[in-house]
Amino acid sequence: MVRIGYSDRHTMNTEIPAGSDATLFAAVFNENWQNTRHIKSERISFMNAFSLISAGVLTFLQSVRGSAVLQVTLLLFMCLFSMFGLLTSLRLKGELEDCLAKIKVMSAQANISHFVALELEGKLARYPKFRWIFPTFYSMTTVGYVALVAYRLVSGKAI
Repeated sequence: MVRIGYSDRHTMNTEIPAGSDATLFAAVFNENWQNTRHIKSERISFMNAFSLISAGVLTFLQSVRGSAVLQVTLLLFMCLFSMFGLLTSLRLKGELEDCLAKIKVMSAQANISHFVALELEGKLARYPKFRWIFPTFYSMTTVGYVALVAYRLVSGKAI
C-alpha cells in the first residue's frame, strides 16, 4: 500500500502493485514539478505582457492631452487590468504553493528531501519569498492607477 498526499487530511491510500511504486512516484513527482515550472513561467510571461501594455498606455496618455474622457477610460481599463493581474497572481500563487507542498511531502516520504531545492536555507531564508512579489506588484499598480483616476476626477481634468 502506498500513501500519496500532501497533508494528513488529504492523504489517499491506493493499492499499487509492488513493482510500480517507483514508476508511480516518478510520474506524480514529475507532474508536480512540471506544473511548478509552468506556473513560474506563466507568472513571468503575464507580468511581461502587463508591463508592455502598461508602458504603452502611459505613453499614449502623454500624447492624448485633449481628450479627458479617453484618458479616464484608459486609466479605468488599466485599473481593471491591474486587478485582473492581482487575482491571477493570487490564484497562481495558491497553485504554486499546492504543487510545492506536494513535492515536499513526496520527497520527505521518499527520503530525498536533501536533493530537492524547495526552500532557501541559512542566511538567505530571511528574505521574503519570491511568490509574494507578483501580488505585491499588481496591488501597487492597481493602487497607482486608482490614484491617477481619482486625481483626474478630483482635479476636474476629466470633465
